[in-house]
Amino acid sequence: MTGRSPVGTAAAAESLMGSGGWREGAGMKTAALALEAVIEHAELQSSISLSSDDLAPRRARAFTRTKLAEWSLDVLVDRVLLIVSELVTNARCHGRTKPEGLSEEITLKISYQNAVVGIELEDNSRQLPVPRKGPTGALDGRGLCLVAAEADAWTSCLKPDGTGKRVLAFLRWPSTPSAV
Repeated sequence: MTGRSPVGTAAAAESLMGSGGWREGAGMKTAALALEAVIEHAELQSSISLSSDDLAPRRARAFTRTKLAEWSLDVLVDRVLLIVSELVTNARCHGRTKPEGLSEEITLKISYQNAVVGIELEDNSRQLPVPRKGPTGALDGRGLCLVAAEADAWTSCLKPDGTGKRVLAFLRWPSTPSAV
C-alpha cells in the first residue's frame, strides 16, 4: 500500500461502502485496495495467532469481544462476532495445508478507522474461498453467505509472499441506533 494516502483511501472506502459496497467488475480491485487501507492504516488494531484446532473459533470470538469492548465498539459486536466465527471456522476446515495433528496457525486481525471495522483472517491455503449454495437442510456450506449478509463488503486475495491467503471483511459504524 505504499504511495497511497491513508486518509484518501479511507475516504474512498467510506464512499464505496456508503454506496452499497462494490460489484463484480473493473472497480472491484480499486474498492478492495481502498478497503484494505482500513487495515493497513488503522487508528486501532490488534491481532492474534491461533492454533488451527477445534478451539480456534472460540478463542477468536473471545479475543474479538474483548477488543471491541476496549474500543467502545459494542454496537457492532454481534455482526463482527458472526463474521469472525465463520471466517475462523472456514480457515480451520478449509485452510489447512498440513495433515491433522501437525501444528498450523491462522492469524486474525481486527482494525478500526474512520467508522469502519476491518476483519482480516490469514491462513496457509492458496485456495480462495467461494460461496456455495447447499440444500436447505444442509448443516454446512452457508458460512460465506452469512459473511456476505453481515459484512458491508468482503474480499479475498493471495498473500504476496505466496504462503497462503487473506480474507477481509468490513463493517461500517451504524449511522443510527438499531430499533429494539
